[in-house]
Amino acid sequence: MIILGIIIGILLLMCVYLVFVLLDVRRVVQQLDTIVKDPTNKELNLHSKNPLVRNLALKINHLLNKHQQSERELYQVKNEEDVAIHNIAHDLRTPLTVASGYTQVLLKQPTINGDNHESLVRIDQNLNSVAKHLDLLLMYNRLNEHELAFNFQKINVTNLLQEMILEMYEAYTNKKIELKLELQSNCWWVADRDALQRIFQNLLGNILEHGTKMAEIKLTGDDQQLELIFKNALATPIKNPERLTNRFYTEDLARKSENAGLGLYITQRLTELMHGTVAIHVENMSFTIILQFTKNSL
Repeated sequence: MIILGIIIGILLLMCVYLVFVLLDVRRVVQQLDTIVKDPTNKELNLHSKNPLVRNLALKINHLLNKHQQSERELYQVKNEEDVAIHNIAHDLRTPLTVASGYTQVLLKQPTINGDNHESLVRIDQNLNSVAKHLDLLLMYNRLNEHELAFNFQKINVTNLLQEMILEMYEAYTNKKIELKLELQSNCWWVADRDALQRIFQNLLGNILEHGTKMAEIKLTGDDQQLELIFKNALATPIKNPERLTNRFYTEDLARKSENAGLGLYITQRLTELMHGTVAIHVENMSFTIILQFTKNSL
């Protein structure tokens, strides 16, 4: 009986010990939940006398400190990269503008013809390509640094889109892409004009770069909703359509084209910042991107 009593006493002590350990673990979990939901520089604060639990809390705090230090370092690196991109892009823009200006002057000279004129045309095209990439890079940088200040105003979207299509119509003709337009007349919407122009420029340029034969552009809207559909036949199949809006992603893995992988990313970000949505559909050799804006989301 004495031995049985001792065993029961030991079991009771073990049960009490286990209960206290479980309570301490529960406190650890609760504090970790708070830290995860509301990221701060807080650490676990336990007053447990159990050496195992105290050691566990110490190790967790050590990991939290390392994680917080890594986040601070990553944030600093990101800021330094953003500043570097901004400075490099601006440093390149001035000589690029000067070179482009000289090229334009030379192209107007009647004494320059034949092979020399063709070489200047190619130089001018390459300079324009670099300027386009710099423009995208600066826009990407401004989006990352949250420097964009939108000026929302009522815009005749139909007129704006028609003007931009007209500017690129000759390029579509040269590439033998037939445009089918279904644009609702006098479609008005409250948006930022510069952002909307950038979106149209990116989507129309995307058709020009990746489309072939036929493209359709549709615009409909009323007081509650605005919808834009850009659809085109593809010159080559798309393997990973779900990644097209990822920054710097391009299907051209061999880098044979001039695609920087930023156009659709910037389009999606600008659309979302104006409280819209972007949907991409790829079926066989057809590519469709749909932009929707609703009044309730503004």
